[in-house]
Amino acid sequence: MCHIRLAISETDKVPASRAFYDTFEKSMNVVIKARGKFYSYVQGQDYSVDLSKKGKVLGIEMYSDRDTWKVDPALEIPDKVELRDIHIMEHRLEVEPTGFFTNKDRTACCMRFSDEKVSYKYAIAHNLVFEVNVMDELSAIWILDILEDFGFKKEMQYRKGKSVA
Repeated sequence: MCHIRLAISETDKVPASRAFYDTFEKSMNVVIKARGKFYSYVQGQDYSVDLSKKGKVLGIEMYSDRDTWKVDPALEIPDKVELRDIHIMEHRLEVEPTGFFTNKDRTACCMRFSDEKVSYKYAIAHNLVFEVNVMDELSAIWILDILEDFGFKKEMQYRKGKSVA
């Protein structure tokens, strides 16, 4: 079990974000429209979470082919979540998740860091949910409403402020 410590505060607004799975590169980027400059990371062999100096999540990259994600038809995708401003207190941390899980349509991905049963689910951006234990440690990252892409064309359009579907 890993211990990724978080600082959590209430908020009434979270940034826009979109997840793009590139079928050519077999990787996924989560683009978060938040201010901040890259300073550090939390990463493993198959992912990287980019952080600002204060630990704000700036983006997520996953290098894991979705064909390797475990399909769980009973996966309960978070739908009722509270908004929170969350900062990761660890910097330059290397930790491996216990697994990557997805629904049968592969429109969601859960990167799990522990198997704890007691947790809270907080949206830190649109379509991006952190599952947090009672000690304010990260249990899982949920990436929702994943958009299929090819050559990151839709992602580039989104980064330019254009609508993508």
